[in-house]
Amino acid sequence: MIHGTTLFVIFVCGALLVMNGWLIMRARAAEDEQIARANTNLARAVSQQVESTVALAEHIISGIVFELERADVVPETLERLQPVLVNHVSEIQAIKGIFVYDEQGRWLVHSEAIAAGSRNNSDREYFVYHRTNPSARALIGGPIISRSSGEWVVPVSRRINDPTGKFAGVVLVTLSVKDLLSVLERFQIGRQGSIAVFGTDQLLVRRPFREADMGRRNTDSPLQRRFQSSRSGTIEARSAIDGITRIISFESLLNYPLRVTVAVGKYEALKEWKFASIYQTIWVVLLCLLVSVSGRYLIRSMRRRLVAESHLRSARDALAEANERLEHLAQEDGLTGLANRRYFDSRLLLAFAQAQASQTALAIVMVDVDEFKKYNDLYGHLEGDECLRRVAHALRATVRRSELVARYGGEEMVLLLPATDAEGALEVAQRARLAVIDLQIPHAASALGQVSVSLGVAAEIPSLCSTPSELLKAADEALYLAKQEGRNTSRVHD
Repeated sequence: MIHGTTLFVIFVCGALLVMNGWLIMRARAAEDEQIARANTNLARAVSQQVESTVALAEHIISGIVFELERADVVPETLERLQPVLVNHVSEIQAIKGIFVYDEQGRWLVHSEAIAAGSRNNSDREYFVYHRTNPSARALIGGPIISRSSGEWVVPVSRRINDPTGKFAGVVLVTLSVKDLLSVLERFQIGRQGSIAVFGTDQLLVRRPFREADMGRRNTDSPLQRRFQSSRSGTIEARSAIDGITRIISFESLLNYPLRVTVAVGKYEALKEWKFASIYQTIWVVLLCLLVSVSGRYLIRSMRRRLVAESHLRSARDALAEANERLEHLAQEDGLTGLANRRYFDSRLLLAFAQAQASQTALAIVMVDVDEFKKYNDLYGHLEGDECLRRVAHALRATVRRSELVARYGGEEMVLLLPATDAEGALEVAQRARLAVIDLQIPHAASALGQVSVSLGVAAEIPSLCSTPSELLKAADEALYLAKQEGRNTSRVHD
C-alpha cells in the first residue's frame, strides 16, 4: 500500500511537472504569435502613413515636372511657379522644401526664404543619378543634411527633360526627418522597441533617433537578407546598432522600394510570460512537495487541486472575457465612439477581398470637417471634441448596419460601403453632408457660418490586381477636389 501510494505520488508529481512545461511552451507560442500579430499590424499602419507621405511628395513633383516640360523655362515661368512651391511647403507639414535645379545643378526656383545666390547641388547623389539615368521615375534617396536649413531630410527627386529628351535639371522635394520622427513617436513600442524606415539597403530614419545611424547601411545583417527574400515577415535578431535582441516585423510599401520595421525588445516583450512561468513553476513544485510529504492525504490534496483548477478555469474565463472587452475597446475610437483606424483597415481588407471574390462594387467615402483647425482655435479643444462627436453621430445615423463609419485620423472620418456603386455612394455622401448641416453647429470662422463637411467618393468593382490602398487614395483625391471646390460638397473620383 505504501509502495503503491509512493508510486502514485511520483506519477502525479511527474505529470504535474510535464503539464507545467507543456503549458509554459504553449503560452510562449501564443505570446510569440500575439507579438508578431501586433508588430505586423503596427508595421502596416506605419507603412501606410509613410507611403501616403511619399505619394504626396511624388504627386507634387509630377505636377512641377509637367509644368516645366510643357513650358519654356524662362524667368516668367519660374516667377509664376515660386509661390506655388511656397504654398505646398506651408500646407504640408511633412515637406521641408521644394527645389528646381538646372542641368548644371544651379538653383532655379525654390521654396526657401533665402536667395539662391551661387548655390549648386550638382554634387548631390540624387543629382548625379538623374544626370546619368534617363528614367522618369521618382528617386527616394538616402538621408542628407539640407544645405538650406541644416536639418536632416529625405530627398525625393525626379529628372527634368528638355524637348529633345536630354537632361534639363532636377525637381527635388525634401521630407523632414523631424516630422517623420514625430509620426513614429505616436506609436507605443516600449522602452526597448524601435521603428525604422529603410530604403533599398540604407536606413532612412529610426526611432530612437541617433544622428550617427542616419544613412547606415546593413547589407550583411540577417534582417537585410530577409528583406531580399520576402516582402513582409517577422524575425528575431540582435540589432547591429545597439546590440538589443528584438522581435522584428517588417512590411514593404506597395508602390515604393521602402520597408518599415517595428521591433520590440525580446526581454521586455516576454517579461510577463517569464514571470508567469516562474510563478507557475514555483507553484507546481510546491504542490509536488506538498503531495509527496502529505502522501496519506493524497485524496484530499487531489480534491484541493481540482478546486484550484476550477478556480483557474474561472480565472481563465474571466480573463478571456476581459480580453474580449479589451479587444472591443481596441477597435473603438475613444473620442467619437466610431471604429478606429486599425479596425477600419482590417474591415477594408476583408470587404475588399469579398468584393474581389463576388465581383461586386465596393465604395469608400472620405469625410473631412471643414475649417476644423479654425474651429478649434476659436472655440477651444473641448468644443472641438464635442463637435467631432456630434458629426460622428450624424454620420453613423446615415448608414446601414452592414456599413462602417470609422475615424480615420484627426478630423477625418471614413465610410466603408460594401455592395455600393459610385451613384449609391454619392447618395450616402449627400445624406451625410446634409445630416451634418442639419446639426447647425455654429462656426463663425467658416464662410458658411456653421460646421460642414467635405466628402470624397470612390467606388469600383475590384480586379485581381487592384489594392485597397488605391481605392483609399482615389477617395482621398476626390476629397481634395471637393475641398478645392469650396468645401461643403461631395465629389466622386473619375
